[in-house]
Amino acid sequence: MWLKLLISIHLMFGAPFALTPNVSSVKDNSANSNGLSAYSESCPDYFRNDVRVPCYFLLEKCYCFSTQLFLMTWNDAKYYCRLSNYTLISIETKIEDDVIHQHINNTEGLLEQPRFWTSGSYSEDQWKWSTGPYPGQPFNYSNWASTRPVYNLDGYCTEINYSTFQGGWADFPCDFTNFFICEGNVTLPV
Repeated sequence: MWLKLLISIHLMFGAPFALTPNVSSVKDNSANSNGLSAYSESCPDYFRNDVRVPCYFLLEKCYCFSTQLFLMTWNDAKYYCRLSNYTLISIETKIEDDVIHQHINNTEGLLEQPRFWTSGSYSEDQWKWSTGPYPGQPFNYSNWASTRPVYNLDGYCTEINYSTFQGGWADFPCDFTNFFICEGNVTLPV
């Protein structure tokens, strides 16, 4: 039923988003030239065809970064990512954290964004990933900035913080707005 409604809206009003992502070859971006990923199979140029959310193929996944003052609360960003079967980023390893950090530092327009939501949130007396391969899984890896987390309380979420902590993680109220990173697995062509 929802799909029929979306198609009707799209046909009637020329909705500003595509019903399926426009997949193309990966751009020759700094991540590729720095050797962080091999040339990939495919990844959309922009998440949901929105130029404020460019996507890049890194570590065999597609990562899409909000830019240009496209901010959302943690819950809204989580929902927005799920609209196209992506999730808010869950940083599972130091390698993934290092690649994301290097990509942000080397990609024009990303380093100017001071903070990015991850899928981390505090609940049931621990920090957990709310999305990813194992939703509800406690952090196996973390990159908390020194003196963080401060607030081990429900209603706090994890951000990658460049304004104060040079890419370290910080706890921040979930109902504040931030930039965000969606991640998704790339569907390889047959």
